[in-house]
Amino acid sequence: MNWKFIFYFRITKSIEAKTQTKGPLEEWLLYFNNIAGEEMEAIAMGNPGIRKAMTIEQIFFKNQQERRLYELREKAARDEISMISGARAEGRAEGEAKGQREAICKYLEVRFPESSTLQAEVKRITDVVVLDKIINKIYTANSLDEAAAIVREATESRGRFS
Repeated sequence: MNWKFIFYFRITKSIEAKTQTKGPLEEWLLYFNNIAGEEMEAIAMGNPGIRKAMTIEQIFFKNQQERRLYELREKAARDEISMISGARAEGRAEGEAKGQREAICKYLEVRFPESSTLQAEVKRITDVVVLDKIINKIYTANSLDEAAAIVREATESRGRFS
């Protein structure tokens, strides 16, 4: 059974039954569950850490400038995470495209030694979808002309749907 569910269940039952909590962990869980009123005040009086957190929280909510600075810092952190994630995805796509281009070119070089012009064309392709189409069909080519037709068809069909 999931431990989070067990804690949540115990906390919920404790709140409903208005019983005393069993320890600091449950007190903090109650605090983070945003219970209010006399119950939270009673817990805060017995737990100096929660009392301090509640005091800081009250000061924070009363000071609009501090809250705005906090929100801006949080937004900046989320934006940075998003940019890093996007850069990683872009890097993976570039790496995948490079690997596919190299595989296609290596195959063309071995199968059709006179394919240097077609290889140069393949090396200019950066779209992973186009490279996928080529790599899935290029092994069926029986001639350099058929291989060139596969490359041309894949690049043209992507151009129509992009």
